This record gives sequence, structure tokens and C-alpha cells, in this order.
Amino acid sequence: MNLILDRISNVPLYAQIHEKLRRRIESDELQAGAAIPSERELAEMYKVSRMTARQAINALKSEGFVYQERGVGTFVSKRKLDVHTRNLIGFTEEMRARGLEPSTKILLSRREKAAPETAKELGLSDDDDEVFHFQRLRLADELPLAFEDGYLPAKRFPLLDEKDLENESLYKILENDYGIVMHHAEEILEATCATKEIAKALTIKAKSALLIVHRVVFTESNLAVESVRTFYRADRYRATFFLTKNGQ
Repeated sequence: MNLILDRISNVPLYAQIHEKLRRRIESDELQAGAAIPSERELAEMYKVSRMTARQAINALKSEGFVYQERGVGTFVSKRKLDVHTRNLIGFTEEMRARGLEPSTKILLSRREKAAPETAKELGLSDDDDEVFHFQRLRLADELPLAFEDGYLPAKRFPLLDEKDLENESLYKILENDYGIVMHHAEEILEATCATKEIAKALTIKAKSALLIVHRVVFTESNLAVESVRTFYRADRYRATFFLTKNGQ
């Protein structure tokens, strides 16, 4: 392990220590759950003040690489999950593909008149604008990861609110019970802070950072099926994009 710092560099000492620790985490030298050196230990190792060591640890914490347990220590966080895959699959299938055990808690389930924006997204008319409104907490290995706020056309999916959405995949229900196959989606990615309601559901502090993915899902014939906003914990998720040069 390299303990040498460049003391004449323009890069602050805390940033150099942060970078060394981050590389050890990303290379799996320090794996999820492993303890990292304490402020005192880092200060002694690198011959810096405890304030400098604290800054390095706080930088790792703000990026989601580590978490702290009061009176116990600082530990490496689990690797963040990607918000963006290029496959249109549901949360249940995605978590199982990652080797995690998914679960769902229904927080809201009701039939209501669609707001104008939702009606437009789902292609509903003024005479046929009722939707099923669902709010669901999505967990993996019992850890709350995402809060979903979704709408589906009520007329197209009769009795959907009577289905077991806590134990069955919504997309599987739509395919098996209604003959609806998801084909493509439009997505918008935004950043926000958690409201008190969402923070409580996700067991995070109010105003914590969140990633929002607003997705409208369509069938092959371009029939809108679902409009859903999913609020992802920023300490557990990251957004990954795949880009290619035009014409290649």
C-alpha cells in the first residue's frame, strides 16, 4: 500500500488520501463491509492531521463509497446498482438477476381521476380518464431501495387493484392476465431531494439526494401502458449511459 503523499502538489492532502482509498475500494482490495482505517489511524499512516483524515473520509462518504456506524467505525458500502439498463424489465426480475431477493410493500392502491398530465401521457380521453394509482416501496434483501409512484389506465386493466402486487411482478401480471407485452419506453432522469414521506419510506434523512426516473411504457403498437416515477436512493444507485459516435 502506497503511503507517500505529494506534499508540494496543488492537490490537497485529503484529496490524495481520498483517491488512494477510493482506488482500493474500486479494485476490491477493500470489499463491501470491510472496515477502513479510522481518522486516527489515517493521520498516523500518512503523517497528517486528524482534520485532514476526516476530510478524506467525508469525501468517500459523500460519494457513497463508505458508511459510518456511530461508535463502531467506517465501512465500505455495497457497490451501487445501475439505474439505467438497456433492458425493459421490472424491479423484481432485475433484482433476481443480480442475485438479490426482491420484495414489495404496497403503500397506496386506489382508483382515481387522472391529472391532466398523466391523462396525456397515457393517451386517455376526458370521458375515459380513470387510472389505478399505486405507490410501492421496492426492497432488495430487505433494504428499501426505491419508491414508485405509478399510474395505469383503469379501463384497460379491470380489477388490477385486486391483484397481488406485493408478491407478483406487475409486468408479469400485465402479460399473463391481460396479454400486454412491454415493448419500449421513454425515460427522463432527474435529481431531487427526498420529501419527508419518501424519506420515511426509504429510511433515509429528509432532503437526502435521490435519482428520479420518469418512465412511460408502451406496447409494440405504441399503446401507453404505464406512467411511473421511481425515486432511487442516490447512496445505492448510479446512472450509467452507453454512448456511441454518430454513424458508428
